[in-house]
Parts: sequence; C-alpha cells; structure tokens
Amino acid sequence: MQKWKHRWHALCRLEQSFKPRGLVLLVMALALILTGYSVGYLEQWALHKQVDHYQAAQEEWHQERLELERELATRGLEVRMEQQSQAETREMMARQREQIQALETDLTFFRNIMAPEKTADGVQIHDFILDETADLDRFRFRLVLTQQKIRKRFVKGNVTLTLYGSEQGQAVSRDLTQLGVDGAGLKFSFRYFQQLEDEFTLPQGFVPERLVVQLRLPAATGQKASSAEISYPFADLVSAPIMAQLRDNH
Repeated sequence: MQKWKHRWHALCRLEQSFKPRGLVLLVMALALILTGYSVGYLEQWALHKQVDHYQAAQEEWHQERLELERELATRGLEVRMEQQSQAETREMMARQREQIQALETDLTFFRNIMAPEKTADGVQIHDFILDETADLDRFRFRLVLTQQKIRKRFVKGNVTLTLYGSEQGQAVSRDLTQLGVDGAGLKFSFRYFQQLEDEFTLPQGFVPERLVVQLRLPAATGQKASSAEISYPFADLVSAPIMAQLRDNH
C-alpha cells in the first residue's frame, strides 16, 4: 500500500512540473527544426534542378555546335565542288571558243574558195540587208564589210551600189547616189569591220529587179588594187507583198 502511494505522489509531482509554457517551447523547437529541414531540402532540390537544367542546356548547345560544324563542312564541300565546276566550265568554254575560231577560219577559207567574187584582197562583202520603210518606194540598206587578212594598217576603198530594173518597159540602171544615197558615205576605212548604211527612193515608174554591190580597193601601202562584186535579186531583199505592190504600181 505504501508503494502505491509513493508512485501516486511521483506522478502528481510530474504533472505539476509539466507546465503549458514548456509545451509551447517544445512545439516551437520542433517547428523550427522541421522548417529548417524543409528549407534545406527545398534549396537542395532547387539546386539539383538548376544543375539538371544547365546540363541539359550544355548538351543542347553541344548538339547545336556539332550540327553547325557538320553544316559548315557540307557548305565548304559544296563551295569547293562549285569552284571546281566553274573552273571546268571555263576551261570547256575556252576550248569551245578555240574550236569556234578554228571553224570560222576554215569557213572563211572555204567561202573564199566557193565565192571569190565577194572578196577583194581580204575585204569581204559580209552581208547586205534592205529594210522597208513607211513609204512603199523608200528603202534603207545596211552593208557590212569584214576584214579577213591580218593587217597593221587600215584598208581603204569605196563601194558602188547599182540598181537594175525596168522603166516603161525599157531596161535601165540607176546608181544609188542618183536616188538619194550620199556618195561620201560609201567610202570605207577599217581594220576589222565596218557597216555602211543609207536610204534611197525608187524613181516613179521604176520596177527594180536586182541590186549590184561592187567593192573597189585602190593600190596603196599594205593593199593591192582589187575589186569584188555581188548581185542580189531585189525580190530576195524585200517581202513578197512589197515586191508585188512595186510591180503593180509601176
């Protein structure tokens, strides 16, 4: 019985010593401990997340750098291939130009053999073009002369243009200087080529049939006296409707 009384008194003393203030302090201490632990855990978690983010960004940058390096290498290869292709194209074009020049030389040689009448001491009647105008009887011509010889001096001479046809049923001829062409404009002086051009008007009642171009070179230093002549059917120089109107109107 005495033993149970002793325990009862001890329990009462413990109850008296355990005051509300101590409980509050204990709870606050536990709260501070838990708060500190939570804050530390959150900071550590945030740090890990930041490290993971930086590592992911670093890996992404690394992949981008590799991609850029591969693209740069590809572009460099494309540039080298393009440069090589351009060089090969230039070489091919140079060879083609040489071949064309050789063919033109051969063509000129054979032209002179087949049509020597078009050439006078290397000066060739390259082309003659007759253009129609707004007036039925008026025409504009262009005569192109070229040089086939290699000369250090200018080749000089003059051209005569003669129009043959009929007038009132009679065969007649007219020098184009009589039809409005300036005679001074028919003189030439060149090293490589020259174009002569002017206009003329057909006489009333004149029906043209052919036009003769005559080239004359006088004897001079670096050239010998020579001549060339070519005849063009007038119907080949103008359109069929114009030729028909000329015949009908005259």
